[in-house]
Amino acid sequence: MISRIRSFVIREKSGVAAIEFGFLAPAFFTLMIAIFEICYFVYMSTSTQRAVEKAVFDLRTNFAATVVQQRNLTVEQWYREAICGRIGMTTCEDTLQVTIERYDQDMNRAWSTSDPSQLTLAPRETVMRVEAVVEMPTVMFTNLLFGDNAARLTSGITFMTEP
Repeated sequence: MISRIRSFVIREKSGVAAIEFGFLAPAFFTLMIAIFEICYFVYMSTSTQRAVEKAVFDLRTNFAATVVQQRNLTVEQWYREAICGRIGMTTCEDTLQVTIERYDQDMNRAWSTSDPSQLTLAPRETVMRVEAVVEMPTVMFTNLLFGDNAARLTSGITFMTEP
């Protein structure tokens, strides 16, 4: 009986690494794709937030009005250029939605619009919120998480207009 068991013992081990790699490769590559996609998502989210911050800064310092007048742009074109030009995402131009809200002294929403032609700065010492929504194309794992082919990145900033 012992001689039969010894005859089944594998003595040749030259293909063990290839077999182990075959078992572990799918999990390894899945993990690598997940890490890449999460890093890309975080990068696009922070760059969108930074682009909105810079656009609001241009709006607050009246630089936006100067650019719109000098280059004969509409306000919608300026927002698309100010935000999408800083993000570097190919789908930004098509999917960008900008909303501005104004609040009264009790922090109740007094005015809101998503009409790009109405996106102007409020009177002095008014609390405002600018929010931009961009759809980012996704690859594999975000499709599983969000159930869609695109993830919506929402970035906003709340500020008070200069006195």
